[in-house]
Amino acid sequence: MRLAKLLTLAFGCSASALPVATLPWFGQITFDGLVEYLGYMSNLAEDGTIYQVLKNDRQYSRLVKAIDLSENVVGLLSDPSKSITFFALPNSKLPRHHKPHRGDRRHDESLVHCLADSLSDVSHDLGDLVQRAEELEKEPESRDKEKRKETLARIVQKIIAYHILPELYGTADLIQNSTYATNLTLNDGSMDSKPQRLSFLSTSIPPRLRINMLVEVTKRDIKAKNGVIHQISHALLPPPSIFQETFFVPEVFSFFTSAIQRVGLTGVIDRWQCSKDDGHNVSFLGATATTVFAPTSGAFERLPKKLRSYLFSPFGRKALKKLLEYHIVPNSVLYTDYFHNSTSSDVKEFSHCFKDALETQFEVPVPALVDGHVEDPVLTRNTIPFTELVYEYNATLPTLLEDHYLRVHVARYKSNLIPRCPRYFTSFKVNGRHVGPFDIPARNGALHVVSTILDPRKGRDHQANNGGDEAAWEDWEEWLHRWAMEN
Repeated sequence: MRLAKLLTLAFGCSASALPVATLPWFGQITFDGLVEYLGYMSNLAEDGTIYQVLKNDRQYSRLVKAIDLSENVVGLLSDPSKSITFFALPNSKLPRHHKPHRGDRRHDESLVHCLADSLSDVSHDLGDLVQRAEELEKEPESRDKEKRKETLARIVQKIIAYHILPELYGTADLIQNSTYATNLTLNDGSMDSKPQRLSFLSTSIPPRLRINMLVEVTKRDIKAKNGVIHQISHALLPPPSIFQETFFVPEVFSFFTSAIQRVGLTGVIDRWQCSKDDGHNVSFLGATATTVFAPTSGAFERLPKKLRSYLFSPFGRKALKKLLEYHIVPNSVLYTDYFHNSTSSDVKEFSHCFKDALETQFEVPVPALVDGHVEDPVLTRNTIPFTELVYEYNATLPTLLEDHYLRVHVARYKSNLIPRCPRYFTSFKVNGRHVGPFDIPARNGALHVVSTILDPRKGRDHQANNGGDEAAWEDWEEWLHRWAMEN
C-alpha cells in the first residue's frame, strides 16, 4: 500500500523504525489503558530535578555532556520552580563513537560563521552534536576550541528545546491530545514565531506511544522534582518545511512535488535558508505559516489517464495550478487540536477547551464561515459503545485559490469501554473525505494527507456538493478547461 510508505518520514527518527498501519480514522486511536495493564508504565519517584536525575543515571551520561555545553539548558532542567516534560535519549540510542575526520573541524568552523548571527537552522541531529561535544572535550584548551564550544552550545540549546514541553505531561496526559507545543520557537518567523509542535500517536497492538510518527517512548513517567522524563528511542529532529517533507518521500508524493514545482508554487509551501555571498548573514525565505492537504501519488493515478496527461501538459498548466492552490490554506496553521491565523491574533488550543463536552459544538475562529453540525456517517456515538464526544467543530477555510474554500470537520472522541482506562481517537474530514495521516508537524505549518484530488467545485462560495470526488472527474472535459480559464 503506497500510503503506508509515508510512515517512513524520518524527520524525527531513524528510518529503521517499524511502520505503523494507518486507516482513515482508526490509525489515530489511543489505548493508554492497555499500556498500563501490560506494565509499560514506569512510575519512579525522584527527589532531584530533571538535570540531577539525568546526571545521576549513567545511561544518560553522553546526553548530559551535550546538555552541559549550554548553561541555559542546565539552568532550565535544574530549576525547581519549573514543571516541564523532557524527552531523554539514552546512551544506547546514540551513535557509537567515531574517529574525528578531517572535515569535522572545517564543518564546526562553518557552523561558527553561518550561525554567528542567527540560529534558525536547526537541521542538526542530537546524536551528531553529542559526538562533537565528546570530541571537543578531549581537545586541548585553545581560543578555537572555545569558539566552537560556544557554537555547539547554541545549537544544542535549540535542539534540546524541541525535546521539552513547557508543562508537565505524564503518559495519561500525552494521549489526550494529538499535538503539543514545545520550547522551540524559531527566530526566522517559521510557524509565525509560534512554538514548533510534536505529534503523538498511541497504538494498542503492540502498545506503543510514538512521537512524530516514528520516535517511540520506551520508558515513561520518570518523575523529577521539576517535571517528568520520558525516554525515547531516537532523537527528535525539528521537522523541515512542508515541501521538503513531501519531497523526501517520493514514493508517496512524487506527483504532488513534481506538480508543485511545475506550476511555480514551491515558495508557497517551502521555507528555505539563504545567505549572502560571504556566507555569513543567514536568512530564510518562503512561507512562514501554512496548511497543506497533500494528495498522494495514488490520488493522481486514480484520475482518468487522459486527464493526467492534460494536467501535466503545457495546455493544462493553469488547471493544475488552480487545483493545487485549492489544497493549500495560506497564512494559517491548522492541526486537529490547534489553530493559528497569522493575519490575526487568533490562537486556539482546542484540546483544553472541554471538560464535559458531550453534545457541544465548537466554533473555530477562522476568517471565514463556521458551519453547523455535520453528523459523521461512519463514526457516531451510536455506533461506538461507551463513547463520548470530547470536542467537535466544523469550519470553512479560505484556500490559496480565490473564492474557494475547504470544509473541515474534526471530532475527538473518548472511549470508556475499559473502566478507568480511557482511549482517545480523532475523526478528521475535509469536504467529506477522510484525512490521514494527519497532524504531521512541519517547520512552517501542518501537513495532512488526502488520498483523493479534492473537487474545487465543492468549495466555491462556501458551497459543498454531494458525491464522491473520483466520480467528479469523469466529465472533466465538460468543465475543467473552462473553469481553469475563469478569473
